[in-house]
Formats: sequence, structure tokens, C-alpha cells
Amino acid sequence: MPDPIPTKEAAVSGGETGATSPGNPTATAFWFFFAALHGQLFLALAPTWNDGTYYDYGFLVPFLAPYCFLARWREGGIDGDGLARRLGGRGRSSGLWAAVWTTLCLALLLRLVQGADSGWRAPLQMHAFATLGLAALLLHRIEGRGVLRYWGCALLVLLAVPLPSQTEAALIRNLTAGVLEFALFYNRMLGLPLESSGETIFANGVPLQVSDGCSGIRSFQSGIFAGFALGELMRLSLVSRGLLLATGLGLAFLMNAARVIYLVRHVVAHPDSNLALVHDVSGYVSLGTTFLLIAAAGWLLGRIEGTRSG
Repeated sequence: MPDPIPTKEAAVSGGETGATSPGNPTATAFWFFFAALHGQLFLALAPTWNDGTYYDYGFLVPFLAPYCFLARWREGGIDGDGLARRLGGRGRSSGLWAAVWTTLCLALLLRLVQGADSGWRAPLQMHAFATLGLAALLLHRIEGRGVLRYWGCALLVLLAVPLPSQTEAALIRNLTAGVLEFALFYNRMLGLPLESSGETIFANGVPLQVSDGCSGIRSFQSGIFAGFALGELMRLSLVSRGLLLATGLGLAFLMNAARVIYLVRHVVAHPDSNLALVHDVSGYVSLGTTFLLIAAAGWLLGRIEGTRSG
């Protein structure tokens, strides 16, 4: 059975003792291993974050995930000595050590596979689930059911893992179709005659390709991550988190559709302009505006929850 969770007075007392006494070697070794376990996962994901397509927000995860984790850890009131006692009492399990070594060997094998073919996403996904699974097992050994507090930290990491290629391709196709139809409808309602062929809009004979880059997949995934991360940082309720996530998805679609509408009208008004430059600048403006609106929605939900609780 897990040790009982300390009372508030005991947690404060234990925290003060841990702050004034030298660090426990067992606890220090555990935290070093825990950090290295996730650090090697972040190193494996870094090339995906660095390719400049859809997952560059992942570089925030090595900073946000530890911050959120430590905030959750403090709720348990376990200081260095308490952690060492629990590890000493439950860390001698042969099954636990077998899980540790199996995960480490699997991570090494997956890193070799990733080095041979960095575009294959299945090893990255297996790597992430194996790492988070071992972390959950270790925390369960220490805190018992208290491990459920860390679900948000685990999901924060998983949101930075690339989607399966087929799922991502299907998502891009659906988003592209939605943005294309919305842009055509809006411009035609304003009396601007447009023609389309496949994923291309023709405005005054100038083709505007609405494909991968205009699908909104980057805003879509970044909006999901931003909404979830903000909800975790602000410790919003599940209802507010759901509303914030839905708000992020809606804003991502609307802002990207507005971007395509702007590009169409810019092509009509300035057919000889540098469309590539306008395309990139409008993309950054759309993404930045989406983040600001999501932050505003999170702030508003936080104020509403604070008013109700007060």
C-alpha cells in the first residue's frame, strides 16, 4: 500500500527540513535518472521540432513540462528524505528493475532505428509511450494513485510527438478542403468571381495554391498545444480546458481561412506583387494572432473561475 499523503502541517515541516538539510543521495540519483529519461526523449524529438514544419512548438516542452510536473509534485508534500524512504521500501522490486532495463534497451534500439531513418514516425511514438510509461510506473511506486495528478504533464509531452503520417495527411486534406470552401464562399458572397480546380483558386487568372502550407495544420496543432498548455499552467477545470481547447481549434481555422481570403484579395488587387513573401508574412500574423486570442480566452476563463470560487 502507498504511504499516506502527509498532512498540510507535515508537508510544510518536511519541505522546511528538506530545504535546510543536505540533499539525499538516493533522491538526487532518482531525479537525475528521471531527468535523463525524459531528456533523451526530447533529444530524439528535437530533429522533428527543428524541421520547421508543424512541430516547432515542441521546443517549449522541455521547459513547460518540468515546470508543470514540479507544481504537481509539490502537492504530494514529499521531501528528499521521504522520497528516499519510499524508494528504499519499494525500489527493490525485481519487476521494477526489469521494466527499467527493458525500457532503456528499447529506447537505445529505437534511437538506432531513428538514426537510420529519421522520417519514420512509429519509433518516435513508441519511444514516447515507453518513456512516459516507465515514468508513470516509477511515480506510481512512489505516490500510488497520486500518479493521476501528472496526466496533464504526460499529455503535454505527447502533443509534441508527431502524428502518424496517414493521420496527418488525412487531417491536412480535410483542413485544406474546409479552408478552400470557406474562402470561395466568402469571396463569392462579396461578388468576387473566382474559379477553382482541385486545391487551386484562380483569381484574375492568377493561381493561388491552397494545399499543405495553407491548410492550417500548423495553426491547428499549435492551437491545440497552446490551449492545453495554458489550461495546465492556469490549473483550469476540465470544463474550462475543454472550452479553451475548442476555442483554440475554432480560432485556428478561422484565422487561417481569413489568411486565405486576404491572399485571394491581395492577388486580385496586386497581381504583380511577391506572393511568396505575402504568403509567409500573413502566415506569421495569423499564427501570432491565434496565440494572442487563445491567451485572452484563457485569461477570461481563469477570471470566470476565480469569480465563481470567490
